Amino acid sequence: MKTMKAIAVTDIGKVEVVDDVPMPEPGEYEALARIHACGFCNGTDFHIIEGQLEEKAGFKGFPAILGHEAAGEVVRVGKKVRNIKVGDRYINPMLREEVGNGYHKTWSGMAEYGLVADKRAMCEDGVPYDPAFEKQGPFPEAIDYIDAGVLLSLSECQSAAKNFGAGRGMDVLMYGAGPMGIALAMFVKMRGVATLTQIDQDDSRLERAVKTAKADRVINFATQNLDEALKGRHFDMVIDAVGKSSILIEGSRRLRPEGTGKVCSLGVLAHDDRMIDASLIKDNTSLHMLNFPYGEYDVMPETADLILKGTVNPKDFYSHVLPFTEIAKVLELVKTRQAIKIVLTF
Repeated sequence: MKTMKAIAVTDIGKVEVVDDVPMPEPGEYEALARIHACGFCNGTDFHIIEGQLEEKAGFKGFPAILGHEAAGEVVRVGKKVRNIKVGDRYINPMLREEVGNGYHKTWSGMAEYGLVADKRAMCEDGVPYDPAFEKQGPFPEAIDYIDAGVLLSLSECQSAAKNFGAGRGMDVLMYGAGPMGIALAMFVKMRGVATLTQIDQDDSRLERAVKTAKADRVINFATQNLDEALKGRHFDMVIDAVGKSSILIEGSRRLRPEGTGKVCSLGVLAHDDRMIDASLIKDNTSLHMLNFPYGEYDVMPETADLILKGTVNPKDFYSHVLPFTEIAKVLELVKTRQAIKIVLTF
């Protein structure tokens, strides 16, 4: 049995590079992809590492192969594959549920190889496929692998802006200016909102929000009193890009007095922060939850096209590129907020 290297979470807080993960063998309708790069997700990947992700959210236990933002190149195809060819590039090649050698997977993108399913051929032939393989998509050769390490994140944020219904004439307040918050703010602005105000506690991130997302106003809540800074201003939409239930309650109170606004949540809430006292939410408020992305692969071709046109620059959304063997350094840089986002190379 051939084995490969991968990044595994062996227990809560324990992450290491392992070399005994069985290399996947593609089936008749599958293609083998070599992973070139994978984005580290500051939210979900850390939830897994810290033991915050539950089984209903896709966690099957330790040791688990990490990663869901992989960019890979097809190197071999099964005999019944007819819509994928060698050299094609795909986002999120993954391993099967039964990884082997005792390993589980979350999405398993941080490995040297993964699989892509020819879903179209399987549907045409009446062959069922693992629903997990629905979350895969091609990307153009003109986008390099490192930039593609943030393509999924960008597509998630574009789909969120659409799903939330951000639109012309709206005044929007957003909590959080991490990589997802800035990307979501950018796509919200692209949808023609009247104003976007962004809140965070890190000046460098707020500066990036102005430069990249074109935020109209930024507020550092660590140095400014939020109530005084907003001076009673109200909004049509409030978005939580941090992932805290308390923000949903607070945000509802910053909606317009006529009570026609919406509070939106992007990201996975921690397992010990999922109870909301509905009585504390402002009356006549809509709550729109996106615990997990919805429709991100549907908008991925559009996101890729925005990159090719130069409208979106992927490099604005990651600050470091490191080999996967330096995963310990990656974790430290993200934990200490020295990195906005990191792309790992394989």
